[in-house]
Amino acid sequence: EAFPGPKATYSITTFSEINSEWISETIDAQPGINGNEALHTAVVYTNNYVGDIVVQATLENQITGTTTWADISTITLDGTEIQPTPFNFNGVYSFLRFKTTASPANTITKVLVRN
Repeated sequence: EAFPGPKATYSITTFSEINSEWISETIDAQPGINGNEALHTAVVYTNNYVGDIVVQATLENQITGTTTWADISTITLDGTEIQPTPFNFNGVYSFLRFKTTASPANTITKVLVRN
């Protein structure tokens, strides 16, 4: 146990349509352990998805219907990706979620996130 093991990976597989946008479930961004410049790593598994995937974050302590979300990072996919698409972003946040510009049904298999 001299070396730390890998951090837990969150798997996001559920998106809900809200006002013509598809929003993922929220995950804890673990602000207490991430210090001042937290690095977050995500990878998107897709199958011919065409559109944007937007990472959104909040600093609020709990999620309610009036939670304010800010766009943190955007990746654009053209449907030709044959391998999972990785990306990184920095920041200390309370919660994270993902928003898509096109329906993710049958085109986004999952999003894996490590904080």
